[in-house]
Amino acid sequence: MTDESADGPAANSASSSGMTTETTKLPRPAADEFQPDVAPAGPESTTGPDTGGASDDAAGGHTNGATRPLTDFGGDPTREPISFAAPNDAGLDSADDDVHLIPGATIADGRYRLLVFHGGPPHLQFWQALDTALDRQVALTFVDPDSTMPDAKVQEILSRTLKLSRIDVPGIARVLDVAHSGSGGLIVSEWIRGGSLAEVADTSPSPIGGARAIQSLAAAAMSIDHPARVRVSIEGDVALAFPATMPDATPDDDIRGIGAALYALLVNRWPLPESGARSGLEPAALDQAGQPVEPRAIDRDIPFQISAAAARAVQPGGGIRSAPTLLNLLQQATAIADRTELLGSVEETPAPAAPVRAHETPEEHEAAEARRRKGLIIGISVGAAIILIALLVMASVLNSIFGDVGGGLNRDELGLNAPSASTEETQDDSAAASGSTVKPVRATVFSPEGEADSPATAGQAIDGNSSTAWSTDTYSDPAPFPGFKNGVGLMLQLPQPTVVGSVTLNVTSTGTSVQIRSAQSANPSSLSDTTELTPSTALKPGSNTISVKKESSTSYVLVWISTLGTVDGKSRTDISEITIKAAS
Repeated sequence: MTDESADGPAANSASSSGMTTETTKLPRPAADEFQPDVAPAGPESTTGPDTGGASDDAAGGHTNGATRPLTDFGGDPTREPISFAAPNDAGLDSADDDVHLIPGATIADGRYRLLVFHGGPPHLQFWQALDTALDRQVALTFVDPDSTMPDAKVQEILSRTLKLSRIDVPGIARVLDVAHSGSGGLIVSEWIRGGSLAEVADTSPSPIGGARAIQSLAAAAMSIDHPARVRVSIEGDVALAFPATMPDATPDDDIRGIGAALYALLVNRWPLPESGARSGLEPAALDQAGQPVEPRAIDRDIPFQISAAAARAVQPGGGIRSAPTLLNLLQQATAIADRTELLGSVEETPAPAAPVRAHETPEEHEAAEARRRKGLIIGISVGAAIILIALLVMASVLNSIFGDVGGGLNRDELGLNAPSASTEETQDDSAAASGSTVKPVRATVFSPEGEADSPATAGQAIDGNSSTAWSTDTYSDPAPFPGFKNGVGLMLQLPQPTVVGSVTLNVTSTGTSVQIRSAQSANPSSLSDTTELTPSTALKPGSNTISVKKESSTSYVLVWISTLGTVDGKSRTDISEITIKAAS
């Protein structure tokens, strides 16, 4: 992929000057030579995907940085179809009768002019384009331009992506418009100036810089299934440049995508299978187990913590279960690497040789030098001890802040250590009394596949007042689960580990079904990170008691709404009170 300046599109190839690598034997520029969004001198041309027809040079455009008005956002993916039309010139007249996406073509009644094709996975095409109405560059994602997917699946992709228009973070290009066209769908997002992942990786950025840049992506990762999706902004943030939320994407896929982007910045290789248009990144070498080799095995200058984070993230079942956990690891790794480099510079600075005094014999001079060396070693050791203590304090503070994120980083919480007898005795002593009512200390909304429903009123389900209630959002779809998202629930934090015997719910809705589940933390990354305690149970209006048969203790109980009910004919569920009793 390439970038372009405000004066025109850049060539779709890497630089051809500089260093060479042993594996590719191709020229490789130094990091200082990389200039994003600067068009090369001389004639240039860009090509789109293979369409069987001729293509013209990309049309350039100037951007004035205008801000898109709020009324210009697409509010409904099912609005009237967008028309695709090629420009009326001799070069395009020679193409096939069918409409092709090629540089210079215009779509949406001339609103967008295609500039540079940036690749993409199967069923998606990524384009840099000019918004002729607002005179600015935008990123276009064409969904199923070849019309090979079911229309329902295209609609699902557009509906999921439309939700991103409410997100404004550095890790995701802002979605400006989503529309259903005559041959698939179109997603318009702001253009991220900078360089493609392949371009920036080819400049050999520093490992610490790469780990810092990837943190913006880890904070907002979604559907990173191809290197072409990722760009590095001129501010130094790695971002999802071409948003399109695929229906089969999972949190594990997101973790692997973030890890793959970091892996590419570290060693200029792509560690995951790549399909669709080639990105220009070489595939990573594999070890004997069939996994990508650790970046540190390729470059010993990469800090161990950063190398391990990248390697574990791209491995299936690598132990990193959520993007917040990976973000926490990267933040700690960069902090440790910074201090390690500081210590290394102190150790590597040679002490100036003391001059030989006129009255000293060679033996006396050597003895004095030995004393000075001993003093220097002691000083360095003291400095190292101080830095080590600072690191331990910092790690303790970070752990207290992030210890609960994504399931935690503690070995016991990850299941790597067997519980000791003293731990089990402590848990037994603190467990709730048999058959007693356990009042939750906190209730939060758990919605892993969408925004939280009415989070401000979650506590009203456990306040002891049956006249107040927590309500889900009101959905226009009569059966939004699992089509719109897989469900929503209330995560209840108990005052101590408890073997749950029963859960009683008071509801005013009809047709609601719930599951009782347990969790290891207040913020599991997905529903699969929780444990089912009861099957889905249909509720009637009023009081409903659900018995729990499993005899494992937990501090977090999830009341999961798997089927939404109705209140006054509207798709909504109200829960006025939840009561938990310990097993007898």
